[in-house]
Amino acid sequence: MTKNSIEVGPVTDEKEARTVIDIVSHALFFTHFDLNQWVEREGLENFRAARRNGQTIGGYTVQRMGHWFGGRSIPTGGIRAVGVAAEHRSGGVGAEMMRSAIRELHRDNIPLATLYPATQTVYRRAGFEVAGVRMAYKMATRDIDARGPMLPIRPALDADHAAMREVYQRVARVTSGNLDRSDWMWHRILNPPPWMPSVSVNLVEREGVCEGYIVVGHKIGATPLDVRLDINDVAVTSGDALRRLLGFVADHRSVARDVRWVGGPANGSELVLTEQLFTHDERMDWMLRIVDVVAALEQRGYPKGLTAELHLEVRDDVIAENNRKFLVEIADGRAIVREGGRGGLSVHIRGLASLYSGMFSPQPLCNAGLLQGSDEDFSIASAVFAGPTPWMVDFF
Repeated sequence: MTKNSIEVGPVTDEKEARTVIDIVSHALFFTHFDLNQWVEREGLENFRAARRNGQTIGGYTVQRMGHWFGGRSIPTGGIRAVGVAAEHRSGGVGAEMMRSAIRELHRDNIPLATLYPATQTVYRRAGFEVAGVRMAYKMATRDIDARGPMLPIRPALDADHAAMREVYQRVARVTSGNLDRSDWMWHRILNPPPWMPSVSVNLVEREGVCEGYIVVGHKIGATPLDVRLDINDVAVTSGDALRRLLGFVADHRSVARDVRWVGGPANGSELVLTEQLFTHDERMDWMLRIVDVVAALEQRGYPKGLTAELHLEVRDDVIAENNRKFLVEIADGRAIVREGGRGGLSVHIRGLASLYSGMFSPQPLCNAGLLQGSDEDFSIASAVFAGPTPWMVDFF
């Protein structure tokens, strides 16, 4: 290691983890947090530090989770809380941290990496690309007019968490991009840290069987009467449960003027609301990195009944094992990947991330200079990666 080179690795102890937290909190303008709780909730083993000449100058954390694509869960490393000390920015520290993270995940046989970018440039240098959306909606509680059968609704107990997870999994596995949540993520949802608003959790049941749940917080505006409900998480397995939970939210109209929720481009609630009175409050795209091309392609699910051959030539500046030609054989909803083939579809690892998730079809990626191929290769790729627009409710 040269005098000015950057070393990235696990933190040595809690003291260095706190140094990383201090750097990240200043970089991202975090306030009102407890250092000890942050280390405890994040897990010391998940902190990484960047060092130059023995000085800690940046860091991040990585959480192991999964993504649902094609009905199958693919392991991912969720990279979060990335920060570099102000005096060391624009010196390649962030890019080196991301390259190190990708190499570590590759060694650990984790096929994907995911993050929410504060800026896209540094992550694109490491092979990440936009691969899904997280959309927030807002609506006046008085305008919610969906009503359904008065199914029982009650506060959730700790003993109900297993049933809630099953409801979530049933919903998430048929989407593209939603997380296969880890215990860490579930704890974050149901037990937010003290510096975040508290939440209430309620279940809707039919004959004792959970058909949905809702996790609700609130935000107070300029006056005590300016209250907004924030739906942090919700999942339902029936139309009756959806209508019941919409009615439950509407019943807060005397104390909360508005309600905000997060979802995808089409969630189904618009099918039961009488009018389109909701607005788009926010959108943030998340980024994906294909860490291991073979594992990512073989572990993903594909359209049933489709039989196809996809000839890829992948360009990857970080992981040499990805930088080659691959023959992808699709049948019975699964893929077998072999090295070789004619390389008809030439794609940068960034473009492969967007194609893999279903965020973009081949033509927009071609227009962006991330993919080249014939019309026939484009048509095959479109069929192979067909599916709903990828989205994610969770933020990390």
